[in-house]
Amino acid sequence: MDTTRTYDLAVSFAGEQREYVEQVVRACQARGLSVFYDRDVNNEWWGRNYIREQRKVYSSQTRFFVPFLSTEYLAKPVPGDEFSAAMMTAVKQGDGYILPVLVGDVQVPPDLLHPHIHHLRANDHTPEQLAEQLAKRVGKAEAAGQVPRDVSDVVGEAMQLRMPKVVPQDFSKYQELQASFDYLADQYQASVPKLRDFGFIGTVSRMPERISIRVEQAGQTAYSLDIGKGGGHGDDKLTFAVNQRGYSNAINGYATPFFDKEAQLPKLRVLNFSILPHSVQETDFAKEELFEILWGAMVDRLQNR
Repeated sequence: MDTTRTYDLAVSFAGEQREYVEQVVRACQARGLSVFYDRDVNNEWWGRNYIREQRKVYSSQTRFFVPFLSTEYLAKPVPGDEFSAAMMTAVKQGDGYILPVLVGDVQVPPDLLHPHIHHLRANDHTPEQLAEQLAKRVGKAEAAGQVPRDVSDVVGEAMQLRMPKVVPQDFSKYQELQASFDYLADQYQASVPKLRDFGFIGTVSRMPERISIRVEQAGQTAYSLDIGKGGGHGDDKLTFAVNQRGYSNAINGYATPFFDKEAQLPKLRVLNFSILPHSVQETDFAKEELFEILWGAMVDRLQNR
């Protein structure tokens, strides 16, 4: 077997569907398509579990993998058969590389073959008609520059085991606190001067432990925001004080850095007293999201003066 060969199609099926599948294969070949088909590769496959035997094409490449999903196809593979499990996972994920064909009255569970995943039914197509549909897909793929893929790559992607989502060992809440503080300072310094075009004069004072934003209109303070790093509320927190010039101990909320394991991103857990424009007391944001919300709250206050 030439393990470096490239195919337009690779078919997978249960033995009970051989007659129909072979007619499809021959009709595809008559249209100039190259098809990985067990009988053309190794006569010793006769009588074996074809799905399992087709693992041998792992090192080849094909534009599309075409599983003929029948009751027998779903029932025959022994539990744990890696190839069929991987193919089923790829079908479930809607990988465009997989072109499923449903055979007979097979009932594929909706969690395996979602209605939005495009598929064809063998009962609706003669072998010639199905070959014509497949030839069109290959033609479109070639025109779009879609390159063949290693079957092994697709199987590998499908079989990636779920691993624990954990906090990275190099995550530091204090480094993230500094990164968030610096990000907010950079964003305000870049954005506040733009308010001049709308009749407001903005000033941003950046100190090691504090950012002070002041916005004036006709010489009168229209908005103020002080963002502190550390301090009496905890050395791992950002504190926010709105329109409390002089920066007393009164604050409108604070944020604590943490690592969101589910999102796999560092975020800020914001305890909202009145800094955010909604009543939810605790909310998690990426620092980029938090700046947009704080900026929007400031703009609302300026508009409603």
